[in-house]
Amino acid sequence: MSRVTSLSQGLHVSISTLAAEFGVTRETAAKRIADAGIEPSGKRGGHPVYRLKDAWSAVLGQIADDGTPDPDKLDPFKRQAHYKAEHLKLQLEAEQRELVPRIEVEQEQARILRVIALVLDTLPDVLERDCGLAASMIIAVEKRLDQAREEMHKALTEEEEAAA
Repeated sequence: MSRVTSLSQGLHVSISTLAAEFGVTRETAAKRIADAGIEPSGKRGGHPVYRLKDAWSAVLGQIADDGTPDPDKLDPFKRQAHYKAEHLKLQLEAEQRELVPRIEVEQEQARILRVIALVLDTLPDVLERDCGLAASMIIAVEKRLDQAREEMHKALTEEEEAAA
């Protein structure tokens, strides 16, 4: 038995079909359709059917494009519950160290960059002392390291500016 009826144009579905398809109760689907003022497009088996094009937005009216509830479209009580749950979720993730505070991330990135800078600063000396490179080669290495630093700085500042 098909729950989709083809009437004059488009697809016409029952409230039960809409509810099942969008994962809401039949009562919720019926209330949302009624609240949106959508009129039945016809009848099938004595029961009203609605044009899918008109009914889906009413049934999903509180759902974002990714299928999650859109908190801005919820009633105040549900919106408060949503944000409270999100806050508790973030607290739990922070406690479990799955979510790291921004300051800690920035401090760790700074520490990593200091280590890299130290290695780059001492590399010419190490190459001269341990590898016996000539002064002209050390100068070439220093120039190339300076270029690399400038390229890294440029890449990092461009990403920063793009993000802002």
